[in-house]
Amino acid sequence: MTLRDLETRIERRKAEMGFVGARYVMPNSGEARTSEKRELLRALNAEAEKRLTPLPFEANY
Repeated sequence: MTLRDLETRIERRKAEMGFVGARYVMPNSGEARTSEKRELLRALNAEAEKRLTPLPFEANY
């Protein structure tokens, strides 16, 4: 199997599972997240808003 074949198989499998583009990691619901982690995510989001730059991830807090 070549790397090209492997890449094709992986892309086909991702499509079968409903993943699209670079967003192929299942989102974390945040249900078991600690209050400290929630506060950290809120602080990161506030800082990103001040700098007018989006976070590189979606935070469920």
